[in-house]
Amino acid sequence: MKINFRKTKILGKIADNKSDVDFLKSVFDAGLDIAWLNTAHQGEEDAEHLIARIKSVSPHVAIMIDTKGPEVRTKNVEEPFAVKRDDIIYISGNLDHRNDGAHVVHVDYPNFHNEVPVGTVVLYDDATIGFVVEAKEGDALKCRIQSNGTIKNKKSVNTPGVHIELPSLTEKDKSFIRFCGKHNVEFIIHSFVRGKQDILDIKKITDEFPGYKPQIISKIENREGFDNLSEILDYSEGAMVARGDLGAEVPFEEMPYMQKKMIEMCVKRGKACIVATQVLDSMIKNPRPTRAEVLDVANAVLEGSGAVSMSGETAYGDFPVEATTLMSKVMSYTESKIDDLLHYNFGPEVQNDAYALAKTIADEAKTSGAKAIIAAVQNTDLYYALSAHRPSAIVVAGCAEEIEARKLMLYYAIRPLKLDEMSVSNLVKNIEIDIKDTDTVIVVSEEGGSITHKVASFKDVK
Repeated sequence: MKINFRKTKILGKIADNKSDVDFLKSVFDAGLDIAWLNTAHQGEEDAEHLIARIKSVSPHVAIMIDTKGPEVRTKNVEEPFAVKRDDIIYISGNLDHRNDGAHVVHVDYPNFHNEVPVGTVVLYDDATIGFVVEAKEGDALKCRIQSNGTIKNKKSVNTPGVHIELPSLTEKDKSFIRFCGKHNVEFIIHSFVRGKQDILDIKKITDEFPGYKPQIISKIENREGFDNLSEILDYSEGAMVARGDLGAEVPFEEMPYMQKKMIEMCVKRGKACIVATQVLDSMIKNPRPTRAEVLDVANAVLEGSGAVSMSGETAYGDFPVEATTLMSKVMSYTESKIDDLLHYNFGPEVQNDAYALAKTIADEAKTSGAKAIIAAVQNTDLYYALSAHRPSAIVVAGCAEEIEARKLMLYYAIRPLKLDEMSVSNLVKNIEIDIKDTDTVIVVSEEGGSITHKVASFKDVK
């Protein structure tokens, strides 16, 4: 396995209609660490074939499956249609509703028109178009369009400030969670998490599969989820700052604070954190990003996020390899300057033996100028703790189980590898790493259940 020295991880959505072997190899070679499958647009058979193809190309790439969660989307829009400012349209959860001479937009929540009050501004497709609800007429909402645009199928519909009584899991979600259990998928990312019960609903299903312990990542997409993040992190392994729907649910001016606060809470709790949505959005159609997008990637690193995600850039964009390569370069350069530019002054607040040992090792790595921490221990708790301390060196982490190695792929600075024999010598034999014999490394090993660590030259480890 060739070791990548970049510490911040890259996620990318992979669509089943753009997933041939050559494409997958190109984005993995460019630096993609985790393949994110969006079940909103896939069936289980599609997902099964896609996972098999991904693993055939690279067994080290982790898989993340996205549940739909309690969201509302447009439905049965057979052909996209244009709307103009001040046009009147009708929105209804009754799929049989018709209105002669007027456009009707159906949504996939049957009770939508009963729960949204007059005066609400309904936001379509990450707030690209707003509809003002002017009246209720039978089983539809009469709405006035605020801006020009195009209405398409399966696009998000948000109601800022209005709580919709949706169940946390759809029937399709439940089926896909069982799919994850059957196929030992390492990450489940749940959309529109509002509180701990949404996570408990998932765990009730995963408990049907003995021994299956996926990492559950909570997408925070509304104020309710943000306000309840502390309890959500009690029950999940991390959070995604999902800025698309979040930006449709809260005022724009609040988003920078919310992003930074969510990252801070995750780091302090030793949890995974991902920044997502419109990160390199212009590269869907252009080979070069905007300057603001480059700064967005760098700032996510400087704020302490362990990962950044792409969506359309890899799922259907024209320049997926260029976007992945660019993101990797920006991350790596920013990491190299992080001591000069660090924007946060917080660290993990977890207090246990693993975190205490991890802090000692991370401090030793920084003091000695180590190029890498080379570790082979049975208990992966140490690796999660090392990641939380945001070490200055990458951690080449030997793991006893393949699924444990893939779970660690999300975490800052951890470069995991499954080993048949747990030893530092075996770990070094199975990696390609750009380190000179004279470079300093930290060696972490285990003997008789006791973990030791020492500073060494790389030539003494080989």
